[in-house]
Amino acid sequence: MNDFNHPPAGQTSTGTTRLIGLDVTRAIALIGVVVMNFHGTLNDWRIGNDLWHRIFHVYTGVLSTRFAATFVLVAGIGTALFSRKAYENHQDVAKHRMRLARRGALLLFGGYFLNHAWPGTILFYYGAYFILSAIFILWKSRSIIFLSAATALTATAIASWEANRQRAGYSTAWMHPQEIHSLKDFLLRIFVDYTHPVFPWLAFFCLGIVIGRNLEMVKKRRQTILMCCFAVIVICYSCTGILDSFDLRTNEVVYWATSLQPFNRSLLYTLSTAAIAVIAFLVISQLSEKYQHKKLVTHLQRSGQLTLSLYLLHVLAFYIFVRWSHLISSSGLDTALIFATGFWVFAITIASWWQHHFGQGPAERLYRSIGG
Repeated sequence: MNDFNHPPAGQTSTGTTRLIGLDVTRAIALIGVVVMNFHGTLNDWRIGNDLWHRIFHVYTGVLSTRFAATFVLVAGIGTALFSRKAYENHQDVAKHRMRLARRGALLLFGGYFLNHAWPGTILFYYGAYFILSAIFILWKSRSIIFLSAATALTATAIASWEANRQRAGYSTAWMHPQEIHSLKDFLLRIFVDYTHPVFPWLAFFCLGIVIGRNLEMVKKRRQTILMCCFAVIVICYSCTGILDSFDLRTNEVVYWATSLQPFNRSLLYTLSTAAIAVIAFLVISQLSEKYQHKKLVTHLQRSGQLTLSLYLLHVLAFYIFVRWSHLISSSGLDTALIFATGFWVFAITIASWWQHHFGQGPAERLYRSIGG
């Protein structure tokens, strides 16, 4: 199902039982996205050098982009579930592709206009992922895995090429347009530039599709997959540490292939981040299933079905309390965390109440009525 479009609690669009873990993971990932957005927008990224600031650093921190990557992974899983009938039975294939493309176009252009108020919004890129998925949604899982790998490798190749061009004295500013004035700027923004470009972020979406098609197998082999993901993370970070200790990352190609900085978009960054996202999904899903009758899990599940409404609400909250009333001002990480915590206490409460009484959120309802 589309990540921003959810049927009533307890059921999917096909009438089967909803996956509690999917909704809860979506909600927790969005909580993290809001925390990082508030921190990144409120505070100068250069302030603070203690452990907490290094963890939450918008560009280089351990948490930087990891919540968003988990959100994209879950979107891929939801898209696989939404497309299951078309994939398995080849029913209404053209209609299904058009539906994905239409919903993607709505998010893409809605995100384009939202970007003027909220620079770097993920909605713009979400739309691109869904539009592209209309092309490959019926591919075999092996082909989608190859596409995911190609996406990650392409991102590394582009970063390495750009670095070599700069080193040779050529300007690459054209690759990072400040404003979109042409089709070239538009395509660069989608595929290469800014916060969540297709290269390499489509890799997380593709991985989610493969997981979504094989949920029963993933559940049965959860422990093995977790161990493999932890091994990937250890190997990625160990490789970087070993190369640094022997001063072997002076070569441009080696550096851009092994950097773990989120916005360098290297191969090791993509691998390690994908592993982190999979771990987050598996662990949160397992805990959600175990404690599914707890009130907190119920509230998170309901909130996870209103993610589009809550995402837009966090932008509105920022403008109300920071830009318009000036009740909150930049004063460090603690302010961002308190602001985000306050927002989420309110957001989860209102979202749970709304979903319980009305089902779809207002933005989800509008999105579905227009996008189909």
